Amino acid sequence: MTSKNRFPLMLMIALSLTPVISIYFPRFLAFWPLIIGLGTSYWFIFIKKELFRISRLYYLSAGLISILGLISVTWSISPMHSLCDALIVSVMLLFGGLLVSSFNALETGELKPYAWLFPAGLIAAALLCAFDSWSGLHIYYLFHHRGSNASIDLSVMNRGIICCVFAFFLSLPFIQNLDWTKKQKILLASISGISVIIMLTLSESQSAQIAFVFGLICFFIFPARWRFSYITLGLTVLFSMLATPLIVDLMYEHLINYAQANDWVKQAYVGNRVEIWHFIMQYAMNNPIYGYGIEATNYVRHFDFEHLYNEKNTVLHPHNFSVQIWMEFGLIGIIIAMIILSNLIYALYHINDILVRKTLTVLFIIVLLTSSMTYGLWQSWWVGEFLFLLGLSTLLSNIHIPTSPKHVEEK
Repeated sequence: MTSKNRFPLMLMIALSLTPVISIYFPRFLAFWPLIIGLGTSYWFIFIKKELFRISRLYYLSAGLISILGLISVTWSISPMHSLCDALIVSVMLLFGGLLVSSFNALETGELKPYAWLFPAGLIAAALLCAFDSWSGLHIYYLFHHRGSNASIDLSVMNRGIICCVFAFFLSLPFIQNLDWTKKQKILLASISGISVIIMLTLSESQSAQIAFVFGLICFFIFPARWRFSYITLGLTVLFSMLATPLIVDLMYEHLINYAQANDWVKQAYVGNRVEIWHFIMQYAMNNPIYGYGIEATNYVRHFDFEHLYNEKNTVLHPHNFSVQIWMEFGLIGIIIAMIILSNLIYALYHINDILVRKTLTVLFIIVLLTSSMTYGLWQSWWVGEFLFLLGLSTLLSNIHIPTSPKHVEEK
C-alpha cells in the first residue's frame, strides 16, 4: 500500500478514535483536531503534491472572533488573563482552519471503503463508557489519578458522553455512504443507537440525554427540504440571542421556585443554572454594548444575588453561550455571533444531499442546545470539539450519496 493509498485508512482510524479519546482524555480534544488538520495538510502538500484552498468564510468568522477577543482585553476586568485567553483561542482557530480547509478538499470516495470505522469507533466508545459507568470507572482510573478517599464520580465522563451523542448523528451519513445492503446499514445504525442509549441510561449526563432525545425528534420531524424551515430556524436562533436578557428574567421569575421539583431535574442543577444565568445577565446589563471582556465571568470576584441554589459568590462560566456573549462582548458580540450563525444556517440549507443536510442541521441544533446548558465557550477542549464537528461536517457535506430516481424527482 503506497503513502497515497494508506492515508485515507489512517485518517479514518484517527477520526474513529475521537469518540474514545473524548471519553477518557477529553482535554486532549484541544489538540487532537489540530493534529488531524496538520496531518491532512501535510498529506496534501508533501505526499499528494497538491495545494488546497483556504476556507475564506471560516477564516473570516475565526478572524472576527479572534479580533473581538483581543480587542476586549482593553475593557476587560482582568486584562492580562483575558489576553492569555484570547491568544489561546486565536491560535486554536488559526490552526483549526487547516482542518476545515483540508477536509473541504478531500475526495470522499477515497474514504468510502473505510467509512464503517467511524460508527465502529462510536460503538466502542459508548460501550466502554457504559461498562465503566456500571463497574465503577475501573478503566477510567487506569489513566487518571484517584485520591484514596475520593468517591466515584460518574460526572467525569459527561464531556465524552456529550461528544459521543454528537458523533452518533455524524455517523449516520458515513453509514449511508457504505457500499452495503440496506439491511446491513440499518443494522449498523441500530447497533450505534442502542450503544448510545445504553451509555446514556447508565450515565448522569442529563444534558446528553436531552440532546440525544431532542436530536432524534428533530431528525424525524424537521422538514429539511423546505427553505422556510431554515428561515424559521435562523429567526428563532437570532431572536433568542437578542432576547436573552428578557428570556432569562422570565425564567427566573416563573421557574426558579420550581426548578428543583423532582430528582431528575434536581440532578441536572436546573435551579443552579437559572440562578447563574440571572445574576450574570444582571451584571452584564450594566455594560450592555460591549461587555466586560473575554472570560469575564471567571474574573468577577463577587456577584450579588439571592443564593437560592448557589453558595459561592463566583462562578467559572455562565453555562449558556448567549449569556456568555452578552457578558463578555455585549450587543456587539451578539451581532457578530448572529452573522456567523446565519452563515452556518445558510450553508446547511445549501448542502445537496438531503440526508446529510438533515443530519448536520440536527447536529447544529443540539450543539446550540447543549451550549445553552453546559460548558464555557472558550474551554480549550470544547473549542477543539467545535473544530472537530465543523471539520467533519465540511467533509460530510461533500459526500454525494447515490439517490433513486424518485428522490431526484422530489428534489
